[in-house]
Amino acid sequence: MENHANLQSKLLHALPYGVALIQKDGTIVQANRPFLEQFPENLQTRANLFHMVNQSPITMELSRRMEQGLPWMYELPTMRVHANPWEDNYILSIEPLPHDTRVTIQHNAFEAMMHTELDMAMIMTDANLLITRFNQGATELFGYAPHEVLYEMTPFALFESRELSEKRSAYQDEMEQLLSFEQMLRLALDKGDREWKFQCKDRTQFTGKLFMHPVYEQEQLIGFFFFVFDVSPEIELKRELRYKEQRYRMFAESVIEAVLFHEDGMILDANKAAESIFKIPAEQMVGRQTIEFIAEGYRADVLRRIRNHIQTPYEVIGRREDGTFLEMEVYPKEVTYQGQTLRVAVMRDISDRKKVERMLEREKNAIARQRDVIQSILQASNEAFVLTESNGSVLFMNVHARRLMDLPGIAPNKIQERIPLLSTFRPRDRSEMLRKMDQLLDGTAQEVSMRFSIPQPSDRDEEYYEMYGTIMDTKRQFGMDSGFLFVFRNRTEEERMDQIKNELVSTVSHELRTPLSSLSGYIELMLARDLTPEKRERFLKTMAKEAKRLTALLNDFLDIQRMEDGHQEYKQDHFSLNKLVLEVIERFRETNDHAIHFDNADNDMLLIADRNRIEQVLVNLISNAIKYSPNEQEIEVRIRQDHNQAHVSIRDFGIGIPEHAFEKLFTKFYRVDNSDTRKIGGTGLGLSICKEIIESHGGSIEVESSIGKGSTFTFTLDLAEETS
Repeated sequence: MENHANLQSKLLHALPYGVALIQKDGTIVQANRPFLEQFPENLQTRANLFHMVNQSPITMELSRRMEQGLPWMYELPTMRVHANPWEDNYILSIEPLPHDTRVTIQHNAFEAMMHTELDMAMIMTDANLLITRFNQGATELFGYAPHEVLYEMTPFALFESRELSEKRSAYQDEMEQLLSFEQMLRLALDKGDREWKFQCKDRTQFTGKLFMHPVYEQEQLIGFFFFVFDVSPEIELKRELRYKEQRYRMFAESVIEAVLFHEDGMILDANKAAESIFKIPAEQMVGRQTIEFIAEGYRADVLRRIRNHIQTPYEVIGRREDGTFLEMEVYPKEVTYQGQTLRVAVMRDISDRKKVERMLEREKNAIARQRDVIQSILQASNEAFVLTESNGSVLFMNVHARRLMDLPGIAPNKIQERIPLLSTFRPRDRSEMLRKMDQLLDGTAQEVSMRFSIPQPSDRDEEYYEMYGTIMDTKRQFGMDSGFLFVFRNRTEEERMDQIKNELVSTVSHELRTPLSSLSGYIELMLARDLTPEKRERFLKTMAKEAKRLTALLNDFLDIQRMEDGHQEYKQDHFSLNKLVLEVIERFRETNDHAIHFDNADNDMLLIADRNRIEQVLVNLISNAIKYSPNEQEIEVRIRQDHNQAHVSIRDFGIGIPEHAFEKLFTKFYRVDNSDTRKIGGTGLGLSICKEIIESHGGSIEVESSIGKGSTFTFTLDLAEETS
């Protein structure tokens, strides 16, 4: 390849006439010295042929032929030009003509051109500028027939007279000398002033592009060639394009978004906003690829969108010239300009917006979590919550509120319309509640409250409630000025505890008063009278019994208090359950008239537990069996083993316990409410203490009973390992 290039270069420089190797766009690859000498010295360094010569019909035709890949030959008065394709380039040769053939060739060449159908006016004059030749293109352009102008007019008669005079005056002022029209025209054309106004026969005007070449014969001027192209449409188009470009430029520079024009990803133009966003001057962006301003991880997708002509908006991470990143929203659009499909990319910096969106999303999630937590708390609360607007329209109701205020079918949304329809409420409670709600809704009260109860159809008990309503600011959560919060608190348990406390006070006062009164009475008798030894002994035994009863009552109160506070301690004694049950039974046999039958187990059952507390349970259960069977004389106590557990049952044949009382029987201060139990008395603490002791030892206690047939209490405990 290198030898071929050297041979080609030597060949070019060996030729006696001008030869050059040029590309189709006019770029000179190689040229010899005779070729370059055809051009002025200040143009010989140019790298493009079309930049070295003025634009003329000849060079325009040469360019067209080369673009089509066709050979071309043209003869001028003094030279012949050949252009022949060679590989991907052209060989252009310029050969000088002999002096004696120049005029003939010149005239023949012009005659040939005159008869070609070129879209231009071609005019030939003599040395005095009288028109001697006028082609068909000139006739069509100016409207004159050849016989009207030949040897009658000069080309200057075809110019628009005012512009011609003004330009002549301007050039005369510039040169500071008088100029003929010919001199002025030559000067203007040398300066590249080729666009002139011309006037047709019908007085219409157009703008034409003018070329003028002098014709010499043996170095003597014999005439001129004039070539005129009508460029009015082109000028109008340029004016329109210039206007549109100015309008586009004003628009592009006025928007805050970056606007990039690109062709297949190569940037052709950019506006001022692009400079600000990407931190680089717009002229430095031209010629670079758009993906250079996109973060690497997103470039493949952007290229895919460009290649597939996708015009839907998208978001992407941009990359500034300084290496920092930004979030962008891109609006791509394809446009057609001068037959080319270009793309416009409008890029908006959305970094701040995205930052705000992320912040709002975090706030939204936080609010949602807070709302969920609040709703969970409200739903889990034992109170019924109702939140309303300022007109009473319900915004929120938790589960308990829906249960309390549920209505069949479609219920009114306003709380003041729903309340009168609640059939479960007593009429007087509905009226009072509605009255208080109206006070709150019409602004005469800032908060209201009332207590009411709801009867229960399946039980004699009632449910007790307290209603509380207050005004609250809901603008923040719901976008309105104010609203109301209604809370319905179930205070049934509190009411029950109040009743229990009242019963406790009554029971304690009664239970304490009886032994104290007895002790006080016997002490007064012993002090006031001289008693016989027998009476004194009987009185002392009675007083000891009452004192023991009072001590047991106080111990029960102390035990239940320690158990509730979690301060009750249990020992780990190792003892025989059989012997403990038998000892307790023997004590009761000595002091009671009831016959206690003991069904002992065949084997000895050992326990590891607090012996005193298990004894306390046995005493309580046997004492209750005797107490609640006043008309019967038998008690049955039975112990048995089932695998590794001991079961102890105490059965009486007394008044029995109703089934509905089983659930509350082992709660403190509870006593079955009937005439028989009221006569017997008691604090209602014994069974509660028994349950606490047995369950603290890992056991269980249960009851079986029928009214009028007696009751059976059974507790179960784990045996020691050596027993099982």
